[in-house]
Amino acid sequence: MAARRSLFRYYSEQRWAEAFLDGRMRFQSLNYFRDLEAQGVRGDAHEGTSVCAQGDGLQVTNQTQGTRFTLPAHALVSRARCDEIFVFCASRVLSARLWDAFDAQACIEITDVPAFCSRVNSALPPGAKSPGRPGRERLAWRVEYYSPTDAPDTRWALPDRIAYSKQAPFAWQEETRLVFSTTGALDFQNVALTIEQPPTATNAAAGEPPFCDIGARCVRDICRLHATRPEPRLGPAA
Repeated sequence: MAARRSLFRYYSEQRWAEAFLDGRMRFQSLNYFRDLEAQGVRGDAHEGTSVCAQGDGLQVTNQTQGTRFTLPAHALVSRARCDEIFVFCASRVLSARLWDAFDAQACIEITDVPAFCSRVNSALPPGAKSPGRPGRERLAWRVEYYSPTDAPDTRWALPDRIAYSKQAPFAWQEETRLVFSTTGALDFQNVALTIEQPPTATNAAAGEPPFCDIGARCVRDICRLHATRPEPRLGPAA
């Protein structure tokens, strides 16, 4: 039987780690992470956005005339409704690099991920929906890392997939996300499409981005607290 893999949640203050262990967690909206970058803080300026920008330009097909042409230096940009999609982020690695990047004072190791997700699911707001095809939704997803120059696929039409996708420079974080929405923000094609030259990040919104606090059952029995920085090790996650 394959060993279960842990998840790791980094905290900049010990008190927030203790609150987590008691079952108190904050899901941030996607635009929270986007706005961090816009404010000059660590974040992702393209959070909640899928960008397709192949090297020679955007390939466009005119279905009416049956012709194809290229728009040089343009990109197809698909934006999810970031203020209505909530995520809780964790990593699959315990590393000195992540500890430093998140200014951590503590890290919680979630040793039983299925039990953890079950407890969180039970505490979500009424009507909460997670990504996945009807009948196969699930709360936790490994983040997909991609390059805008990858061949076009269906990501642009799938806001639930956009919610757990990030561009390749973030791959070293080895992130897993818990994702939900209480609206139709995760529904097929519920996105805003634009053609841009070049693709631009969305400006930070005025005021505090939405968030959702939940109170789940205590998780101390399925977690382990790491209170000291791990020793650096060789490799990209060191």
